[in-house]
Amino acid sequence: MKSKLFTALNLLGLALGLAVSLLLMLYVKDELSFDKYHSKAHNIYRVGVTATFDGKSQNWANAPNVVGPTMKNEIPEVVQQTRILLNDYGQTAFVNSGEKKFAEKKLYWVDGTIFEIFDIKLLQGNPKVALQDPNKVVLSQATAQKYFGKDNPIGKVLKVGSKYSLEVTGVYEDLPHNFTLDAELMGSFNSVEWASKNLVWSNSSFETYLLLTPNANQQKVDKQMATILEKNIPNKEDRWFSLWLQPLVDIHLNSADIVNSNTTRIGDAKQVKILLILALVVMVIACINYMNLATARSQKRFKEVGINKTIGATNRQLIGRFYTETALTVFLALLLGLSFLILALPFFNQVTDKNLSVAHVFTPEVSFGLLLIFTFVTFISGLYPAFYLSSFAPKNLLQTVITKKTGAGFFRQSLVIVQFGASIILIICTFIFFQQLKFIQNKKLGYNPEQVLAVMTSGAENKEQIDGLINNFKALSNVVETSRVQAYLGFGGSGRSMSKADNPKESFFVRTNRVTGDFARVLDLKFLAGKTLPLIKSEKDTTVQMVVNETTIKLLGYKTPQEAIGKFSDDLFWNRKAEIVGVVRDFHYESFHQPIGSYVFHNNDTESRPYLLVKVNTSNLAQTMNQLEATFKKSVPSSAFEYLFLDQFLGTLYRAETQTANVVLVFSGLAILIACLGLFGLAAYTAEQRTKEIGIRKVLGASVAGITTLISKDFLKLILISVLIASPIAWYFMSQWLKDFAYQVTIEWWVFAVTGFIAVLVALLTVSSQAIKAALVNPVKSLKTE
Repeated sequence: MKSKLFTALNLLGLALGLAVSLLLMLYVKDELSFDKYHSKAHNIYRVGVTATFDGKSQNWANAPNVVGPTMKNEIPEVVQQTRILLNDYGQTAFVNSGEKKFAEKKLYWVDGTIFEIFDIKLLQGNPKVALQDPNKVVLSQATAQKYFGKDNPIGKVLKVGSKYSLEVTGVYEDLPHNFTLDAELMGSFNSVEWASKNLVWSNSSFETYLLLTPNANQQKVDKQMATILEKNIPNKEDRWFSLWLQPLVDIHLNSADIVNSNTTRIGDAKQVKILLILALVVMVIACINYMNLATARSQKRFKEVGINKTIGATNRQLIGRFYTETALTVFLALLLGLSFLILALPFFNQVTDKNLSVAHVFTPEVSFGLLLIFTFVTFISGLYPAFYLSSFAPKNLLQTVITKKTGAGFFRQSLVIVQFGASIILIICTFIFFQQLKFIQNKKLGYNPEQVLAVMTSGAENKEQIDGLINNFKALSNVVETSRVQAYLGFGGSGRSMSKADNPKESFFVRTNRVTGDFARVLDLKFLAGKTLPLIKSEKDTTVQMVVNETTIKLLGYKTPQEAIGKFSDDLFWNRKAEIVGVVRDFHYESFHQPIGSYVFHNNDTESRPYLLVKVNTSNLAQTMNQLEATFKKSVPSSAFEYLFLDQFLGTLYRAETQTANVVLVFSGLAILIACLGLFGLAAYTAEQRTKEIGIRKVLGASVAGITTLISKDFLKLILISVLIASPIAWYFMSQWLKDFAYQVTIEWWVFAVTGFIAVLVALLTVSSQAIKAALVNPVKSLKTE
């Protein structure tokens, strides 16, 4: 109570540090908990595929549909298998329940054995037979409530698009947020005839999980799978992929380099590491803050300790007293920190896209963590006053000059350097995070996604409805152009291999997309040679027309785009002749994590075109969207109106990076605030210690500016040292992070200069406020202080 300012600074700084660290720890804990709650979690593995084309390899989460059954039959260690197929490769499923219409993105076709592998609790229905027969479906509890309210859903029929009529045979408990699978509906795998009856080694579209015996050796099973693959595809040239196992508990955080995954719940181990480091840094800054202020104040208590020892206090009693004071302060800071944490949870959930609650705070693990933090901070912070001061002889402690003989001053200076060094690293990292995100947002994609929306048409009952929809859309004044496509850029498309023109034995991976000829105008693609696909393709024309990107031309072996026009490929569409009619400039069809690959637009009738790209005039967007919805409902009455804007979708490709940048920005600001609280306290302490000196200097004619400079310069030296130490460390960390991007910013020198200037400016403002206050005190009062 005698030191209200210092007590308030101690409590506030430590409480903020604890709150920030606990929030980040809760996030990390949640990410690490994925899939571990399954009773057989450590025996479940996903089958991965490494596809190799032209010497370049890519890891896929999907395997051929024959892999699961084959491995179960031929490998003794495989107890059970289940295959999971996302509806129409991720396209929206249009579900009709009576008169109600729903658009579902999380319909999966699964083997009934899924209940034997994963802990999915059926609230209604029999798990052994619920998905055994074709045309059966089980619903999540939330979906059943949405479709049928309080009515019993068992036996009811759902119509999915124009293909399936599914009988509801079960309701399962809503899947927890930390389960990789995010299904809202699960239909029987046997319902999809092409997937369940035609078992082939060529179509790698199925997420496959194996349950192994408890003592199975993963490496041994990997070798057995390789042997089985060689037996079934003896020709090495046809064996374009290899198989391997990935433990279920590793999937969520260790799938950054794996593509074609079904689930939307994908984590990032690097993001978790960044936030874990941030939590530790903030905690260290808060602890340093506390230790700095505690050691500064404890030196004023030399005389007090000396008097206590003179009248008989033992070292043990003094140690106990100091630790009791420290423990009380830390305990109060913990209570305050928990209050901050609870208040900040809604904001934190919004920034991180999590759904953490107060219940996550009061768990045995968090309680144990709090106890460890309490013990650690109490022990470290009380170490100096408890052991160092209590060890001196009373005669020395009663001499005020003892303060100048201790190493406490140097110790505090070192802590300030560490504290501000950590803060500067966070500022630099935040700068570069946002530089990279801005670079991604502003970099030219090679096409124009703005004003383009993708409308789902798979719910249409026939081709006539789609043709009518297109004509009705084109009749709207705000619609510029439309095009039917298999996939929109950034999502979907087919994967094929294409032989080189100059060496047919060598092939490379190519992404293909079946489209109508007006696609180039909708996307503003730039032609380097040739023309677009024919707007109307004659039924007698058996040749497939292709528009390819620059990368495809280079991989084929042609020197110029003009040279490729009119050339044919015989292997891309199962021996149907495919002619290159146009070449467009390269464009980014994946995230900037990946380099631009080969891409082909074509008009072969092997794939469906479930999307309608619509380029609109957005001058009056609300009116335009109302017109589009009304037109859609009139043209396709059996389906819900489902759409997305391409530019908004592209933003979701960098959701993890954006979340990390936002979290680091917010908590870096709090870390700097905590550091400034400590600096403010030390400046106040220094001014208090030098009260008489300031009074004498003022009497001798020193100006306010001179005294402010005198007090501030020592602190500014420490901040400059922090900048010099922190800059190379921050450069190293961010260089490593940027390696994950195929296209990245260059780390410029000015980032470090600006950061250093900000740190110095913040420190100067913090310290000078106390320095000016001390300099303005009447010297008569200053000279009277004892």
